[in-house]
Amino acid sequence: MRKYFTFVILISVLLVSQEVEARRQSRLPTFEWGLKVGIAGIYNDNVLRLSETDQDAFRRSSSTFRTPLETIDDGETEFSIAPAIQWRAPANLMAIGAYRFKTVQRLNNEFSSYQTHSFSATLRPRTKGYRWSAKLSVFAIPDFYLRVYRDRDFGTYHDTRFKNFEYSGEFSIRPLPQVWLAGQSGFGSIYYDKRFTEFDSEFYEIGGEVRYSAPWASTVSLRYTRRNSDNIGKSQQFLYYPSFESDVVLEDNEYGDADNTEDELRLVLKSPLRLAQELSLDASITTRIRRRVYSTMNSLESDPFHRGRLDNRWEVTPSLSFPVNSAIDIEVFYTHEERKSESDVEGVPRVKDFDRNEIGIGATYSLR
Repeated sequence: MRKYFTFVILISVLLVSQEVEARRQSRLPTFEWGLKVGIAGIYNDNVLRLSETDQDAFRRSSSTFRTPLETIDDGETEFSIAPAIQWRAPANLMAIGAYRFKTVQRLNNEFSSYQTHSFSATLRPRTKGYRWSAKLSVFAIPDFYLRVYRDRDFGTYHDTRFKNFEYSGEFSIRPLPQVWLAGQSGFGSIYYDKRFTEFDSEFYEIGGEVRYSAPWASTVSLRYTRRNSDNIGKSQQFLYYPSFESDVVLEDNEYGDADNTEDELRLVLKSPLRLAQELSLDASITTRIRRRVYSTMNSLESDPFHRGRLDNRWEVTPSLSFPVNSAIDIEVFYTHEERKSESDVEGVPRVKDFDRNEIGIGATYSLR
């Protein structure tokens, strides 16, 4: 009987030790990291988003349109790198940190090249089919070239550049297995170089989003954002007003009150496309519609570029991507963007309306 009892204890110890070892081997690491590296070649037919009026002045080498542009269109190379790390935190939580750096280099107009930085931190439950997530994000453009403007203080013309910072938070819940609802709020600033501080603005925004995942693997998301922007440099004193008495219209935003409210609607559709037994593509289309209303109380005579002005802006980007292997994806895409302005001053739409087209191909390498 004692031998039998000893044998049972021994077998039990072996079974428990095997179970512990199996759990140890199947235990996921506390930290995991990933990396995505992307490169793309792009053709952009209107790098500075110039109106037809300004494009005609550039082609005629008119003295009324001053610019260092070599060409209206240009080729671009885009490089991005995006590391990410996830932490299996206590209390059964998952924390994810991500950063993305992008640099756009233009071939003929190198002075207009720029970089962007994106940071995000996400917290969610560490369970399959989790029901909520919270996210904080920061976006920055340290230096972006706009165009040449007239410095009204000295009557001279200079390059105009700005820096843009945006901070936002988002909380999402999933009331149904296929449906996510999100609320978002944020604030930010656009500050110009020291010659054009009259342009400076600060803004805050709120918004909401609905995301739906269909059983056949397609997804659709619809986001609405309301932004209120305050032109904080508008109170500076000046003596110069633009004139629209001649056929030549010079754009000059360095005066007046550019306070505005903007409504944005963004729709994203994604779906797999199976072309053959071994070939499947991921198709997507993204469209943005923006409506900006300028709210100045200045008279039309003193502020013709803002009084009663309405900007309608539309952008659409269809794309196709396909995997070369488990680590490399290839994407082709096209973007059309346009802005149409409405104003009681005929010259405003002539210098504000623009159309822009991009076409590109890129590759992304993912390391996990």
